[in-house]
Amino acid sequence: MAWRLFLEKRRSYMNRYWLIAAALIPLAGCVSASKFKGQESELASVRQELAAAKADCSASAELAKNEAEGLKAMNIACADSLTLARESNEDLHEALEARKDEFSLKVSGLIKEKDELSQRLSAAAQENIGIRRANEEELARALAEKKALAEAGERETARVKKNYADLADGLKAEIAAGAVTITNLRGRLTVNMVDTILFESGMAALRSGGNKILDQVGKVLAGIKDKDIRIEGHTDNIPIGGELKNKYPTNWELSAARATAVARYLQDNAGIDPGSLIAAGFGEYRPVVPNDTPEHRGMNRRIEIVLVAKE
Repeated sequence: MAWRLFLEKRRSYMNRYWLIAAALIPLAGCVSASKFKGQESELASVRQELAAAKADCSASAELAKNEAEGLKAMNIACADSLTLARESNEDLHEALEARKDEFSLKVSGLIKEKDELSQRLSAAAQENIGIRRANEEELARALAEKKALAEAGERETARVKKNYADLADGLKAEIAAGAVTITNLRGRLTVNMVDTILFESGMAALRSGGNKILDQVGKVLAGIKDKDIRIEGHTDNIPIGGELKNKYPTNWELSAARATAVARYLQDNAGIDPGSLIAAGFGEYRPVVPNDTPEHRGMNRRIEIVLVAKE
């Protein structure tokens, strides 16, 4: 730009100079001295302006030169920057290509892991379905068993109640007299008979009146097929004495003999399966009340018939 301005100024001054010079040449021989001096003075002024313009043009030329050198330096710097950018771009491209392979491997690995995880999840889902189905079946079985047990319990309760009612109905007089008691504790039916209605004192042979009571009991017990019938003999704490001691050395033997006599009677006369009968003697060691009065000792001398679960 400075160089172009310099050329334009120089061209303008040179045109003006040559115009004046051309005007002076034909007039040199015919103009007056005063007019010539005026022309000459104007020419000198033009020369001064031309010199000033030349100086100005030189300054503009210098400025243009400096600008050109600056542009050249900028061009070199831009070329260097472009070269560096190209090199950096090549390095970046190489790095990206290298990372591309790395990323491809990672992506392949992730895809493989995803597929494996999907397979495991699918297998787990199938397993869960199987477990849930098994749990549902197990729950259904448990509920069915619970229902069956509840129904069996209801039937058992009904049977026990019926047995209790039948025994109570057949032994009304004995129950009213206090000679027999019937209890139903948590489904365990027990017939408790004082020894005096079955046996003479110190004896293990059944009395005739005792036979009648056992006949009534036997009618009900003969219809019970899902229970064992345990006959328990119990005594008070008075030791065996006199000649009776030769036959029953202790209350153990007396209580066991009485229980056995009742079991044999039920087998022979009520037709009860002997495999369901159990005879046990407990002597004086399971009293229901303390043996501190004659009345209490009479309560402890007893035969208990207990319905128990089959062994």
